[in-house]
Amino acid sequence: MSALLDVHALTVFHGQLEAVHEVSLSVAPGEVVAMIGANGAGKSTLLRTIAGLHRPSAGKVAMDGRDITGLPPEKRVEAGLVLVPEGRRLFSSLSVEENLLTGTYRARPGPWDMERVAALFPWVNERRHQKASSLSGGEQQAIAISRALLVNPRVLMLDEPSLGLSPLALRRIYAVLPELLASGLGILLVEQDVRQALRVATRAHCLLEGRQTLAGVPAELDLERIEAAYFGVSYAQHGQGVVRA
Repeated sequence: MSALLDVHALTVFHGQLEAVHEVSLSVAPGEVVAMIGANGAGKSTLLRTIAGLHRPSAGKVAMDGRDITGLPPEKRVEAGLVLVPEGRRLFSSLSVEENLLTGTYRARPGPWDMERVAALFPWVNERRHQKASSLSGGEQQAIAISRALLVNPRVLMLDEPSLGLSPLALRRIYAVLPELLASGLGILLVEQDVRQALRVATRAHCLLEGRQTLAGVPAELDLERIEAAYFGVSYAQHGQGVVRA
């Protein structure tokens, strides 16, 4: 299946610091591509660069084979590339409904509308006039995802959706992924919760200090390889435990 999103050798600097080094990935319709890694690995910087919020120093971002590297964020949204940012970033003074309506400003034609979002999260209708600031963390994440869906994305980028959520809220958020994938979109997921990410991912990549250290199908990645890629260590049978890779 041809990719919706192609990222090739993307490199990003913050001042003199190289935050992302030659990262490549692709996302096809109906799949979840997970990017795992510790704090400071460059995961959020990667997503923000793909979304057009940071300018890369090298590399390319393409949608449907079209180079969008030079496009501003709003034009990438129009192309179907939508980011749900870390921390949700709702407008706290606005109601649930008003927050959702901001997602229709640059909406593309597609299956997602207010009615379908309410079917995905049934409590939305009865609480649509409530201030977003009064919602729980899990409810706010649901609204942030719903707002993005109302744009009718082709690729949905989720940045740390588990951040600050209870285990129950986390399960509820991840429970909606199959329906999203069934609608034909692709998901690029950045997640620190490695087990959760690998549980839902079709393919997985690991970042360490901005560099890709692992890529593959989760079922084929054993714990030792994942830990080595995540922490930059390897396990050796020398009676010394963890040895630097």
